[in-house]
Amino acid sequence: MAGETAPVPTHARRTLRLPADHQSPAHARAAVREVLAEAGLAELLDEALLLTTELSTNGVVHAGTDIDVDVQVDEAGVTVTVTDFQGGAAIGPARAPDHFAEGGRGLLLVDQFASAWGTTHGEGSKGVWFRLDKPPPRPAPAAPEKRDWLTFLAETSELLAQSLDAELTLALIPQLVVPRLGEWCAVHTAGEWGALTLATYLHRDESALPLLRAKLDEVAPRIREAATGRSAVTLPRPFDGVAVPLIARGQLLGTMTVGRHVDRLHSPDDVAIIADLARRVALALDNARIHAERESIAQAFQRALLPVALPRVAGMELGAEYVPASTGTDVGGDFYDVLPLEGDRLLVSIGDVCGKGARAAALTGLVRDVLRVLVRDGRELPRVMELLNTTMLERGDGKHCTLAAAVVSRDGEYLNVDLCLAGHDKPALVHPDGGTALVGEGGTAVGLLDTITSRLTRIRLAPGDALVFYTDGITERRREGEFYGQDRLRQELAGLTGLPAQVVAARLRAAALAWSPEQPRDDIALLVLRNAPEAG
Repeated sequence: MAGETAPVPTHARRTLRLPADHQSPAHARAAVREVLAEAGLAELLDEALLLTTELSTNGVVHAGTDIDVDVQVDEAGVTVTVTDFQGGAAIGPARAPDHFAEGGRGLLLVDQFASAWGTTHGEGSKGVWFRLDKPPPRPAPAAPEKRDWLTFLAETSELLAQSLDAELTLALIPQLVVPRLGEWCAVHTAGEWGALTLATYLHRDESALPLLRAKLDEVAPRIREAATGRSAVTLPRPFDGVAVPLIARGQLLGTMTVGRHVDRLHSPDDVAIIADLARRVALALDNARIHAERESIAQAFQRALLPVALPRVAGMELGAEYVPASTGTDVGGDFYDVLPLEGDRLLVSIGDVCGKGARAAALTGLVRDVLRVLVRDGRELPRVMELLNTTMLERGDGKHCTLAAAVVSRDGEYLNVDLCLAGHDKPALVHPDGGTALVGEGGTAVGLLDTITSRLTRIRLAPGDALVFYTDGITERRREGEFYGQDRLRQELAGLTGLPAQVVAARLRAAALAWSPEQPRDDIALLVLRNAPEAG
């Protein structure tokens, strides 16, 4: 292991803290790339990206903590330090490399390619730094294989890091391998009980794919040996090749099998590169798996915050639409709800909790459930808003919610709607003749101030009238800096008179989305209540 080097003047520097997240190595690489580009040191880029990837991945995956990344450039080269907060010692390579071990490979690569490297230790933290010196003006034509390997691994890390889709990652793997590392490549994925399933395969000669598929079945026992033994297994003649396990975070994800080159067998260096690639592939697949699980949980959480189905009440039509701004792991804060009450009454509500993610979703559930309980308990809506405001302030997390709530009851041919607004946009009242108006009295969002104002307004819906509730995801939808706005919303609604409530909601949603090519920046929630006219 190299010792400390004397400090040199710093010409460019970036320092950043990154979370224990699969995207952090990519952010670390971006910082290194920016600094080297600024300093004009493109010749150090491949080595710097490769080693930064190894150390930042080690900190995120194996230490499981936030990491600090410090990049410094001077006239002689670049120094990168990656620090995690697990504590303990960073141990250097003291033995021959185990190409199939998850941990330790980062330091082996640092030891092999860095001009110098060392460790740092602090209270509850440890780090590894490496130094890359500028090459001499006229470098000797040395080891093109080493340079090619560095470039290949660096580019592979970049490509794999760009995908959080497991199927896309699987499709990419053979493209990376063939023909660089062999004539063909096959990837098997491991099921819950370790059973292997062929996921993807590729041959340099497409006409050989049917034969390759048949041969893979013949050597399946040898491929299983790589999985169960978690080590490289060579394939017998005439099917020469090597099968390596795909392991990430201690879990077997499958195997990657690579056929020999057309003119030679795999050398030990080839096997080492295949093993290195397998580690990167396994980590990319595991990141994609984790992302898919988080996305599934987020979507399930989102569904749990919305009604499974709208209730059916004689003489009342209900329609709703919901468009999340993100289809990823962020749970939106917009919601709508319809709750049947005694005496064929309904509680209808729509709201927008500030923020996204688990905390916003938990608050959304709290607002909805407290609102339900208090209204069922017979409290008037203004008092409900006051109590809800107190509940949110007691949480002390600084979040607030805009809310529109109404109790709907039948009065002959009319619907009485007792409406209360807490910082929410006024709903649009739509008449059968196309006339529209915004109704209700504005109030204070709940959870924002110690005391709030929220007044009750009674609205009477005649047969054919509709009341349209919405969140600001629709009115603040943008096109080249212009908002969709309430005027445009009312114009659209004026052309939807006489249609069932669900059709009104669906068409308003479609119109707002079609108005701008941009992806929604905020969730869109729509809830339509219509006093259905009696059939003639």
